[in-house]
Amino acid sequence: MTPITQSEINKAAWGACDTFRGVVDPSIYKDYVLTMLFLKYVSDVWKDHRARYEAEHPNAPELVDALMQQEAFVLPTGAGFDDIHARRHEAGKP
Repeated sequence: MTPITQSEINKAAWGACDTFRGVVDPSIYKDYVLTMLFLKYVSDVWKDHRARYEAEHPNAPELVDALMQQEAFVLPTGAGFDDIHARRHEAGKP
């Protein structure tokens, strides 16, 4: 796997910000960006912890699930950054 460079991260972050420009009032723009960054961080931590438990207990998925429920926070199924990103083109619900 090729390491991601800082310029690639900057380009991705700038591109994400561009999607909101013109749609969101600048005074509340930071609220969306900070929320998305926090969700991304929490999702990455959750995935890392799950991967570590799965590596430690490869034949015990029930144990992995139980360990994940004991984490400092619980990320519900379907609520992670990757899940939300995958549904980004779906129509909103009233």
